[in-house]
Amino acid sequence: MEPGRDQRAGADSPESPTGAPESPGAAGEHVAAGEHGRPADPDPPARRDAPAAQLHPLDDPEFVAGLRTVPSTASGEHVTWSASDLSGTRPDGSTVEIGLDSLDRATLLVFLTTRCDGCETFWRGLADRSDPLLETLVTIVAVKASDAADIDEVRALAEPLTATEVVLGDRAWSDYRVTGYPFLVLVDPSTRTVLAETVGFGWSDVAATVAIGLGSGT
Repeated sequence: MEPGRDQRAGADSPESPTGAPESPGAAGEHVAAGEHGRPADPDPPARRDAPAAQLHPLDDPEFVAGLRTVPSTASGEHVTWSASDLSGTRPDGSTVEIGLDSLDRATLLVFLTTRCDGCETFWRGLADRSDPLLETLVTIVAVKASDAADIDEVRALAEPLTATEVVLGDRAWSDYRVTGYPFLVLVDPSTRTVLAETVGFGWSDVAATVAIGLGSGT
């Protein structure tokens, strides 16, 4: 640069048609300079940050395929609480108490609500019972009483579950330390042991939880 030449973008800088200073582009072109002489953002934030329509993660097969059941014995750390009896009310309003001592098989507790991402899969799977694995298990659905604002909806979902007891109440959620849904807990009623537990991302997690809990998983 010649001595004394003005180094700021000014009168000697190429002008854009709008009068704004320009700076060289990557391919030798000139682009209008933005604030403080920086090249203007070709993709302004308002457009760049616009939300794009996306699938819910649980609707993305690749996302779901990468998820794995989390057993209660993961990393050698077993849950520190025992499996508990269940009590509450049925969707018809009658009182229900289920003592683990009365159950003769491994029991799958399915914690659900009426509307949630993924819950419908388990309501439907327990209703049609097309999975032969269900014949080897006792299945119980736990629904939080505080989440059952529309009792008619609970009744409608529970009606087809002819081989599954539905228990409305908050106690099971606190006893089994469940904070979300859908959630699966496999217990051995004879020893009151929690064998495995996992967030239910899909119906395949039933088989995965049973396999891990009963020692046939990897």
